[in-house]
Amino acid sequence: MYPYEKPIERARSSSYGSNYWIFQSRKVHRPVAVFSNLMYENILTLEMDHDVEWFCEYPLKTVVYVGGKEEKLTFDVWVKYCDGREEFQGVAYTSDEESHKSIALQAKWCIQNGLGFNFRNEKSIQKGQFYIRNLNVLAARARRFRTLSNNADQMVIGFLSDVKRASVSLLDKSGRFESGKTMDYLADLYYRGIINFHNISSECINANTEVIFCGK
Repeated sequence: MYPYEKPIERARSSSYGSNYWIFQSRKVHRPVAVFSNLMYENILTLEMDHDVEWFCEYPLKTVVYVGGKEEKLTFDVWVKYCDGREEFQGVAYTSDEESHKSIALQAKWCIQNGLGFNFRNEKSIQKGQFYIRNLNVLAARARRFRTLSNNADQMVIGFLSDVKRASVSLLDKSGRFESGKTMDYLADLYYRGIINFHNISSECINANTEVIFCGK
């Protein structure tokens, strides 16, 4: 269905960095493993972005020719968006000059092959002090939650459509959610792009956080 569905095989070793992350992705229906903190954070934003249809970490190993010399490279991420756009992504900290060579090679290969490329660094990934922390919590909750029925789901969405904006606390007391499951349900709705959380980048989600209906 997709040109890149599973990553190329990479041994877990110190040559790929000292940090190793693995989680079960709801979006791509398999375990996802990456070898750096920033790479994990980028994958997390893709997992929780309802505009992203599919992604694949370490999708392609190939070569690019620079000044007549063959250079080997491995792409960090491939992304397919719901609107049909596709792109490769290179992920590195702005201060990581060693990784910038790999990013440049990835970008050059994409130019040579007429494909989209996006450089992702900590500024474009993290957005704010609490953004990644909040996404971590929401992703964990969304992975384990499924709606009980379509009718119940439509009733909840209809209620949110009517109120437009309300605090987590108010929604919890509304009687529309199963006891003890309000945040799990809201995480699922966020994953599907039906709601957003006010100040998700700058404040830790709590009972007073305002939930905003997105009109979908």
